[in-house]
Amino acid sequence: MLYGAYGATGELILEEALRRGHRPLLAGRNPSRLSELAAKTGLDSVAFGVESVAQALPALKGVSLVLNAAGPFFETGGPLRRLCLEARASYVDVNGEIGDFVAAMDRNTEAWERRIAIIPGAGYGVVFGEAVAARVASRLADASWLRLSLATANALSSRGASLSTASVLAGGGYVVTRGELRARPVAHKTWHVEVDPAQRFAAAPCAEVVAAHRLTGIKEIVAGVPLPLAAALALRWAGRLVGAMLLRKSEGAQAKPSPKPGSSEPRSRVWAEAGNAAGKRVTALLETGEGYTHAAMAAVRAVERVLAQRSIGVLTPAQAFGADFALSLPGTRITDL
Repeated sequence: MLYGAYGATGELILEEALRRGHRPLLAGRNPSRLSELAAKTGLDSVAFGVESVAQALPALKGVSLVLNAAGPFFETGGPLRRLCLEARASYVDVNGEIGDFVAAMDRNTEAWERRIAIIPGAGYGVVFGEAVAARVASRLADASWLRLSLATANALSSRGASLSTASVLAGGGYVVTRGELRARPVAHKTWHVEVDPAQRFAAAPCAEVVAAHRLTGIKEIVAGVPLPLAAALALRWAGRLVGAMLLRKSEGAQAKPSPKPGSSEPRSRVWAEAGNAAGKRVTALLETGEGYTHAAMAAVRAVERVLAQRSIGVLTPAQAFGADFALSLPGTRITDL
């Protein structure tokens, strides 16, 4: 089942799924939009909200896996996971919201009891962040700190993504320090990547820090996104307020798709830098294509792997499919710097 099939991300996932020979059950809240999409594709559809497990449960009869593309995930993630646990159907999403990602990580006991997989973050940031984090960790076994710098090139925008970003900012910043997830102000630190000093990054509350910690065990981890110094300083002092304002504004926003990426699609980059107590440092760069397109590719391949492997438990994508999972996607490579 593809939940949120008619959204900006959902449609890209559907296109990729059809291209690879799948025929998912289309699902979401809006019956009319689902009917239009079902008529266009010849696929079956079912409309339901996620507020009531009892009312939604019949929609999952015969479904072995739900792929959630309906952001914001702070609204849909928890309810859909509860529904999947009740229906004994595995759950995959493309979430990058740190709050809902952590909430998903807490369902491991229940996932094992129901013999299902729960794999959040099988979209852009977590998949690619984990891959490059694993690369530097393998090159520096005693790494004590890790820094991820994510420069995502997107040719699309969506209401769900805008709401997710706003809610994350409103929730404040996070890092992993001393092996624990801790709150910090958004943009509490900034930095330049040594090999690209023209671009400044600021610390952001990314789910990648949680995934990278689970994968590598490194005790000090921060992740950031490109941000000018003035904007970083403003967010540092007023991040929660800005997030709340954006949240109210985003609630009425609509998806604004841009022309689909073609042969000249933008390139996304993720740097990972790690160091140890002796001062040794290693750096690697992951390069891939447009963010939404590659999120869709990752999501469909994640579904294929879960169904083929019969994965069980709560896992990050790299834990479930291996640290090189991202490299199975077209146009993706990692370079040691």
